Amino acid sequence: MTLDGPSVLEKVREQEEQIIAELSHIVSMSSYTYSPESVDLLQQYLAEQLRKEGCRIEFLPSENPQFARHLRAEFGSGEDQILVLAHADTVYPQKYISAEAIYQEDDRLYGPGVYDMKGGIVQLLWAVRLIKALGCQTRYRVCIIINSDSEAGGISSRRHIENEAIKSKAVFVLESARVPEGEMKSSHCGSGRYRLKVSGQSGHPSQSSPATSAIQELSFQIQRLHSLSQPEKTVVVNVGQIWGGDTVNTVSPHATALIEMRFLDPKDGAATEELILNAQPFTNCQVEINGSITRPAMLRNAYTQRLMCQVKHLAKHIGLEFGDGVPGEASDGNYAAALGVPTLDGIGPVGGGAHSEQEFIIKDSLATRTALLILILCKAKFC
Repeated sequence: MTLDGPSVLEKVREQEEQIIAELSHIVSMSSYTYSPESVDLLQQYLAEQLRKEGCRIEFLPSENPQFARHLRAEFGSGEDQILVLAHADTVYPQKYISAEAIYQEDDRLYGPGVYDMKGGIVQLLWAVRLIKALGCQTRYRVCIIINSDSEAGGISSRRHIENEAIKSKAVFVLESARVPEGEMKSSHCGSGRYRLKVSGQSGHPSQSSPATSAIQELSFQIQRLHSLSQPEKTVVVNVGQIWGGDTVNTVSPHATALIEMRFLDPKDGAATEELILNAQPFTNCQVEINGSITRPAMLRNAYTQRLMCQVKHLAKHIGLEFGDGVPGEASDGNYAAALGVPTLDGIGPVGGGAHSEQEFIIKDSLATRTALLILILCKAKFC
C-alpha cells in the first residue's frame, strides 16, 4: 500500500480493539519504579514483542539494584540513526493495580500509568508492528531505549540515553501530550532532587522543649522551601515526601523530606538550588541537606523548531494540528537535548491526570498518534 497519512491511519484504526486490549494488559502489569522485579517482567514482555517483529534486543545494566534493567531495541539499517525514548516504570505501587486495569468513560480511557506512559509504549509496539506489516522501510536505523528509572530521574539510565543520543539525528520521546490541545514540546524544565534530614532530641512531650522536635523544625523548612517557587519564572519547588518520629508520645528526634525543584532557565535553576542547599535551622535542631540538579533544562532552539515544523507537516496528513507546548515537566529527553541533539517530546497519546487516580488518555489519540509515529519513522528527513 502507499504510505500516505489517511491509509496509515485507516490501518491503525483497524487494530484499535487489539491496541486497547494490549494497553489493558500492560497497565495490569505493576511496574512501580522501586519494584525492579515487577518492572523487569514488563521489560521482558516488551522485549519479546519487539523481537517478534525483527528488532535486535539488548538489556542494559542499571548499575543500581534499586532499578530494573533497561531495554534497548533496534531495527532498520543505515549509518544514521534516530532515537525513540520511553520508560516502563510508573509511580504506582502494586496496591493501585487491579484486575480491571483500565476502564472507559465517554472518550477517555482511565488507568494507573495509562498516560505516563504505558499508552506511549503500546503506541510504539504497534508502530513497529505495522511498519513491518505494511512493508515500509524506515529512512534511518531506529534505536529504542525503554528505561526503568525515569520516575526516579533516570539515575542509572542517563549514560545509556546519552550514548545513543549523541549518535542520533533526532530524538523522539513518547511521553503523552496534555489535553485539550495535545501539544508537543520542544522545550522542557530541568529538575533537581534533594534530601533534607533534621535531627532533634527525643524525650517525653511533657518534659522536653518543643524546640527539639525534628518534625516541628521540618515544618518550618517545608514552608521555606515552598516559598522559593517562582511560577512567573517557571521555577517550582515541591516537598513531595516526608517522614519522621518514633511514637506518638515521643518528641521526634528525626525527620526527613524529599524535595524536587523544576526550572526552565538554567540560571534560575542554579540560583534556586543555592537557596535550597542553604538550609539554616529555625530551632535548636540540626539540619543537613544534599542533592543536586539531575536533569538539565531542554531548551527550544532553531534545530528543534525545524524538527517541530516537519512533524507538524506530517501530522496534517492525518488531520492533526497542535502547537509547541508550555514547558512544565521534565523527561529523559532533557539528557539528549543537552547534548545538542534535536529532541521532541509529547509524541504519545493525548490525556491528563498524571500521577493521580484520574489518569487518562483520549481513546482516539492512540490511533492518531500511532499513525503519526509511523509517518515520522518512515518519512521524516533529518539534516
